[in-house]
Amino acid sequence: MMGNSQLLSAVIFSVTFFVFAFAKPKGYDVETRQNEDGVVIIPANCDRQLESETGCITSPNWPRKSVDFNECQIRVKIPDPNKRILLTFNNFTLEGTTSCDHGNYVEIRDTKTNRQNRYCGTSYPFTWLTDSNELSVTMNALSSKVFNRFNATYITLEKAPSNGCSFVLVNEIGRYSSSTEVHVKTPWSCEAVILAHPNERVLVSFKDLYIPNCDHKIEMRDLLTGRSKAVCGKHAFVSWTSDSNQVAITFDRSDSRTSVLFEYEFLLRSRNESCSPLVVGLPADGLRLTSPLFPRPYPSNLDCQIILHTDFNQVISLNFSEFTLEPATETNKIDSCVNDYLQIRDIATERISRLCGSYHNFSWTSHSNEVVLTLRTNHLLDYIGYSLIAKSLFRLSNPDCVTITQTADNGYVLTSLNYPDEYSMDASCTVFFQEYPNRYIIFDFEDFDVEDSEDCTNDYLELTSSTSGPLCARLCGKKEPFSVTSDSNEVSITFKTNSKIQKSGFKAYCSIVNRPPRTLENTECSTILREKSGRIQLPTNPDWPPIRGSDCLIVIHAEPDERIRLNFIDFVVSDLDSDRDFVELYDISLSGKTNKATYSGHLHPFSWTSFRNELVIYVRDENEISSVSFIADYEILPRSEDGCELLFTNPTGIISWPFDGESKAEHCTVIIRTDPDKRVLITFKTVRMDMADCSQHSMTIKDTTTKRQSQYCSTLWEFSWLSDSDEVEMEFTHQLTNFAQVQAMYGVIPRTRIAAFNQFLTAPEGIISSLEHNRDEIIGKNCTIFIQVEPENSVVVTLTDFLIGDEQAENTATITCTGQQFLEIKDLTTGRTNVYCGEFDLFTWTSDFNLVAITFHITTYPTYNVFRAVYRSLQQIEGCDNRLTTPTGIIESPQPYNPNTNCRNTVHSEPGNLVTLTFTNFEVQPCETDHVKLIDLGTLRTEVFCGSFDLFSWTSDTNEVSVYFVSGPKYMRNTGFKTEYRHVQRPLVNECYLRKHDTTELVTLPDFTIKDVENAECIIYVYNTPDNRIQFTVEEFDEVFNCSDSGIELTDVATERTNTYCTISHSFSWTADTNEIKIRVFAKKDKLPRMIAKWKSVPRIGEPVISLEDSGHIKLTSTFPTYQYLIHVEPNYRLIINYLHEHDAIQHCNIDSIKITDSTTLRFFQDCTFFDGIMSWVSDSNEVIIDAKQIAGHDTVLYYTRVLKAPPSECNKVITSDTNLETNSGLETANYPGMYPNELVCDMIMQTTSDNRIQVVFKEFWLEIPNHMGCHNDYLNVSDTSVGFHYDHSERICGRLEPISWTSEGNSLLLRLQTDKTIARTGYIATYTILKRPQPAPHCNKTYLGPNGVISSPNFAVGLPQYSNDLLCYYFIKGNVLERILVHFVIFDVELQTPCQPDYVQIEDVATRKTNIICGEHPNYIWESESNEVNITFITDGSRTFRGFNATYKMEHKQGISYCDDETLTDTTGTFHSPDFPAKYPNDLDCVYTIIADPGHFIEVIFEFFELETSPHCTNDYVSLSSVGEGTSQRYCDKHNLLKWNSTTNSATVTLHSDHVITDNGFKATYKIHQVFQAETCSPVHLTTSSGMFQSPNYPSNYENNLECTYRITVNPSRVIRIEFIEFEIEEPQSGFCADYLQIPYATQNLKLCGNLEKNVYITDSNDVLLTLITDGSNTLKGFKAMYTSVTMSDTPVTVAPTPLPFCSVETSRLTGSYDIIHSLNFPAYYPNNVKCRTIIETKKNTRIIITIRFMDIENYKLCDWDYLQIFDDVSGRSTEKLCGSLDAPFVWESDGNLVTMIFKSDDILARTGYYGTYQSVEIVAPTPFKKPGSKPKPDKNSYIGFGR
Repeated sequence: MMGNSQLLSAVIFSVTFFVFAFAKPKGYDVETRQNEDGVVIIPANCDRQLESETGCITSPNWPRKSVDFNECQIRVKIPDPNKRILLTFNNFTLEGTTSCDHGNYVEIRDTKTNRQNRYCGTSYPFTWLTDSNELSVTMNALSSKVFNRFNATYITLEKAPSNGCSFVLVNEIGRYSSSTEVHVKTPWSCEAVILAHPNERVLVSFKDLYIPNCDHKIEMRDLLTGRSKAVCGKHAFVSWTSDSNQVAITFDRSDSRTSVLFEYEFLLRSRNESCSPLVVGLPADGLRLTSPLFPRPYPSNLDCQIILHTDFNQVISLNFSEFTLEPATETNKIDSCVNDYLQIRDIATERISRLCGSYHNFSWTSHSNEVVLTLRTNHLLDYIGYSLIAKSLFRLSNPDCVTITQTADNGYVLTSLNYPDEYSMDASCTVFFQEYPNRYIIFDFEDFDVEDSEDCTNDYLELTSSTSGPLCARLCGKKEPFSVTSDSNEVSITFKTNSKIQKSGFKAYCSIVNRPPRTLENTECSTILREKSGRIQLPTNPDWPPIRGSDCLIVIHAEPDERIRLNFIDFVVSDLDSDRDFVELYDISLSGKTNKATYSGHLHPFSWTSFRNELVIYVRDENEISSVSFIADYEILPRSEDGCELLFTNPTGIISWPFDGESKAEHCTVIIRTDPDKRVLITFKTVRMDMADCSQHSMTIKDTTTKRQSQYCSTLWEFSWLSDSDEVEMEFTHQLTNFAQVQAMYGVIPRTRIAAFNQFLTAPEGIISSLEHNRDEIIGKNCTIFIQVEPENSVVVTLTDFLIGDEQAENTATITCTGQQFLEIKDLTTGRTNVYCGEFDLFTWTSDFNLVAITFHITTYPTYNVFRAVYRSLQQIEGCDNRLTTPTGIIESPQPYNPNTNCRNTVHSEPGNLVTLTFTNFEVQPCETDHVKLIDLGTLRTEVFCGSFDLFSWTSDTNEVSVYFVSGPKYMRNTGFKTEYRHVQRPLVNECYLRKHDTTELVTLPDFTIKDVENAECIIYVYNTPDNRIQFTVEEFDEVFNCSDSGIELTDVATERTNTYCTISHSFSWTADTNEIKIRVFAKKDKLPRMIAKWKSVPRIGEPVISLEDSGHIKLTSTFPTYQYLIHVEPNYRLIINYLHEHDAIQHCNIDSIKITDSTTLRFFQDCTFFDGIMSWVSDSNEVIIDAKQIAGHDTVLYYTRVLKAPPSECNKVITSDTNLETNSGLETANYPGMYPNELVCDMIMQTTSDNRIQVVFKEFWLEIPNHMGCHNDYLNVSDTSVGFHYDHSERICGRLEPISWTSEGNSLLLRLQTDKTIARTGYIATYTILKRPQPAPHCNKTYLGPNGVISSPNFAVGLPQYSNDLLCYYFIKGNVLERILVHFVIFDVELQTPCQPDYVQIEDVATRKTNIICGEHPNYIWESESNEVNITFITDGSRTFRGFNATYKMEHKQGISYCDDETLTDTTGTFHSPDFPAKYPNDLDCVYTIIADPGHFIEVIFEFFELETSPHCTNDYVSLSSVGEGTSQRYCDKHNLLKWNSTTNSATVTLHSDHVITDNGFKATYKIHQVFQAETCSPVHLTTSSGMFQSPNYPSNYENNLECTYRITVNPSRVIRIEFIEFEIEEPQSGFCADYLQIPYATQNLKLCGNLEKNVYITDSNDVLLTLITDGSNTLKGFKAMYTSVTMSDTPVTVAPTPLPFCSVETSRLTGSYDIIHSLNFPAYYPNNVKCRTIIETKKNTRIIITIRFMDIENYKLCDWDYLQIFDDVSGRSTEKLCGSLDAPFVWESDGNLVTMIFKSDDILARTGYYGTYQSVEIVAPTPFKKPGSKPKPDKNSYIGFGR
């Protein structure tokens, strides 16, 4: 080995030698040689010999080329025989390649050993080392084609040892071993020189190398470059590669242990030197190597060779980040790479890999210290090549702490040494797994228990990827099964232990798995992800096309105590060839059950949670058309700390935790997974955890996709939890010392696809509305809303404005939806489901538990389907929370009645129903702690009840009710409650349901019309607290006469007592037995009766008693201290109450009283004085409530009867007074002293306290006289109601009477005045006085009512001779009003004193106040009253007594007052009638009526009604009429329809005469004064009076020819003129033409009247009219006589200047054909509202029109005021009545002329079909165009049925 100075000397020597070598040596002769052509060229400087130890040898002419010479030889001979020569060729170019011909070569020869080599071609620099000190170099260059030349230098080296271990190795391959036995004397030194071809390298591979003494290292030296390597120690399978062609290996064998065994070979050097480096030593951070031009495609025809060398104790790892070469010709065959390839060779181990195609990241680690990489490419296709990082790694020793066993499936089992026993201490070893680049390695640890330490610094296991480094953190501690997957093909596993703690170690399964072939499409999609979270997207770049025709493998790795959750946001795998294209997800697990699933299609967002720490996404896409696309987020989650994990993938299952019954795991995890198009529904039956502190004991449920989660501690509730997506995670945490149990079932339900409407609501309350979404979004889809609240809650869904699908035809117990539109509500825990359709305003649905699904089914395009809803959570009650759905049932409080009890029952009915609760027993107290709460779940109306109540009810506002019972901590001896529930129906029409529960409120029916609903009804519920009853008062109600058509039905909800009324003319009351009533107003047609009502609550006091009969009696015993007695009769009646109660001198008003209250007017009467006798009270209405309080021994006997009430009128009165001896006025008939109204019925109630009575004195009294039936026409009925149940003490009074009186025996009177429609009189005027009722006394204080009797002082009654002192006795004698009283004192002996003061008898006529005071002795004294009542008072003092008196009395009839008053009438018009008309006139009449007019006038008398007794020649009853001044008269009798009579003078008398036998109804007449006008000539006449007569000239004789007479009539401008023709006879028309006629303006035209008119009437449209009489020159007739009067405009049918109505239709506005169809607008559809229009029919002249209405359906109401059709004759003015309703037969109407107008009107409420008909014109053939108008059509009686709004 030379030092630096020696090298410098050698260089200097070479340069010197170069100069002299090419100079011609002095004396040197050139030999002549011949070449092939015979030419011998001997160039200069050939054939020389060199002896210096260094020198330069070149080709001739260097540096020019050498040609055409032969055998140019240069010899080198070193004098020192211990030297040898190292020849180094720096440049060498010669014709030829590896094979040299005889004409061109360079031959190098060791001239002593004769070892030689011949070279040609072009070579890299190379060396040639001689064996000895002599060398010859011979060159032949006979060709000039190549630039032949060379340049070489030489130096000398020490001679090689001459022993058996030193060799020169020249074979291409060879083997060397130092073990050869040699015996040499020289030092034990060995040398092996290996010589290769100049273009080759030497590869030396040491199979065994042991140099024990590092002072004598073995050295490998490249003789060209001088690079050497000296090593010692023990090595195996290491190599050393030279830079050039020759290597010298030297070592010392002084130590016998030294061992050197190597193999060598020659490696041809690459022709592409630029890409073929030899790299010795690699940087610490690695060396990047790439293919040429990378990342652009590499060039064609490459031959690159890279040699990497590192230390012997290291290996080389090649980490490829990119590898893409031309693919192999045969797929998946690694040895089929023949085009482009990269060959990697481990020199020492001869492991060779030839790679082509495309690979994901991989590594290639050598087993030795040297690697050769050879890249060869062809000229066809270009690829980007490769990129790698080369690193040096320390060589691994054989593992001595790990056991590896190969399995039958070519896998491995890896265990720690001694497993399952404890592993060794202080162990450290590494296992290296190396596989093909297209594979990866999975390590599945079944068991792992290694000493735990912080950061795993003591014992640990470490897995490292050659490509990416550590595959996970160091592993230590005890772990549940886990896996570690490599990201490439090489993994090292290092196990290290210390000396402290040993565990059982580990056991792992190792599997080698093929990676999906890498393609252009999946380049980015096969990877391992190790971040804690991230997003996975295929295609990885949104702008890239989807992957196709390739596979992807994505591994997500987490630490062993972690797991992975995938959330797919979007997922699409085309449906085409779905069996070939899919995405597969699975946990990496080599043993046990595999968590695996395969997906395809277009899926909802879904999740997939691994159960292990590694998850694989395998994407398979084979089809060129289909594609796979998804976006998924992943996250790393902790695994259960205790390894307690379960996975459920079946559609249903049961979860029971702890899983093994006595699990020692404090933390457990359950995953439930189903298909992505489904949800998971978990129903928990039991969730119990002692000491339920959620921080230590809990169950957490989480939707792994949406992250929605809920945490639960201990709960006693059954509840459900629904996922948003396909996967649910349940985590259980509890302390082992406490009890925990969870029992649950799970199932799956479909996930709906449309996302616009589907919602998952978890808030405790919220709003849902179908209006939030476009209808197009939901057509043909089932949209579902899930509501999930906390477990201890139910869900109350309140739906409003519900209109879906077909309406319900009628209320039924259940809803039936036959269409395709409906709403489904389902409790997902219990499965209870209801389906709803139709129209409802408000209803609720309460779930059994906490989870509800609402599905909106719309399968066709809806016209209008909508609903709104709110929901809220409702706290459930522990242990007692029930749902009741049967139509009827019983709810009871828990028995026995225990403290601290909560219980709730929820009653559910259909939407069209309500729920009624009837409590038959209720004792819940004390109120501070115990109660029952009733909640309407729709309106949230809440009421709390406590205490003790009798029967009562409670009806919901909507269809659901909650009954919630709570008892407090104290034990009470209560019976609790019992209630019966039932479903009741609501009206179909939502607006017609009302609920009232305020204290007092006015109730009216809604103002609407129900369309197209038969049997319409409105229902009103009135409710109050249980200690009250409801008093319902109807103030107004449209009277209905047929209860089958419509009416009102009232029901006590609790007792179900029901009454139905229809013929109602009065306000009335209906008091419930209990606290709630139901009012149902119904109608079979489409309009309900109008109703106005009010109500109030009445306290329920005492024992309830109810009487519903028309009359009756009851005894209220003192068994109960209080009673509440309800008496109810029909609405048009009032009640008379009589009662008897034990009289007590001492009043006890607080405990002994009676209160009577009228339910309607609330007028009440309270009594605690209790007169010793009958007490009475008259109600205003049909119902009273009697509240009675009684003390022991005091019973009450009650009698009642009903009396028909008078119709409602202002004349009905109630008079109450408690003041004694006070006279009150004001009792008189209406209009007094004028005539009272006809058809009047008035009731007057007079009421005073029970110890008083009432005395009424009629000062004047004149009603219609009685007829043969008595007081039957007009009368006053007076009833003493206090004696009504003993005998009838009432009297009917009529006629004309002198003053009379009427005194009650008791404390109330009922007076009824009733008049008919005929005769009216002045009526009456009266006063009343309240008198004290005398207390009953023996033979004193008596009333006498019989026609006769005996009255005596008390002593006579008992047979004593004298009366007692200090007496006060009252005797009251009462007769009929047409009677007077005669009192005959047979004995009268009373103390005499003047005036009569001490003792006396006072006798008084009550009406006339005629009074006599009598004392002394008066035998046979007679006293006669003037009227019908007498009071007798007997008073004695305290002194003397006498015999007293004894008398008799009798009643005598007295004559009434005359009825006939003569009358004189002087007004211009007036009315008079027979007495009592229209009743029958009295007998024996001669009534005279005188009528006087001014001179020049006459009197017209018209008898509108005339009925007198029939007799021959009118000799019995008659009316005589005569003109004063003329002696004749006319007599009439019998019956006359219309009797007219005109006077001949200005004064007339009318005389009515009746005999004493038979009478009749008489007459009614009117008279009028007329001006007399006699027209003898035809001069103009102008009449200006308000009425009068005019006639044609000469009337009643014939008028003259050729007249033109005018008659002008002018009246008040505010009036118009009515003209009535009394007689009309003018020449008949000929051919429709009037020759003589009277022209009269009428309506809008001038009428020409001729022929015969029978008293026709014409009314003008103004106050001024001109009539003209025209006659021709031929025939004349009688002419006419007419009467005119002025009338008000309102009486006329003609409107001045009317505004023309619009036409009903433009097309049919004026019909002119002879026949056509007529119909209403839109017929047969409904006509529009708010229309008033006309249709005109005008036919040819001399025709009239026949109209036939064949069908009619027009809104029907009374006089057809709302909608109607009316037809007018525009010629005559005649018209039909207004037509409405319907027809039983066609309606036919015929006009007078050829012009008709049809008017049609509709209002704004209800429309119908309208009408349809025809018309036709007919010729007028009769010569009388103006006949008497026909009678109006008489529609069917049903045509005018209507009801109030």
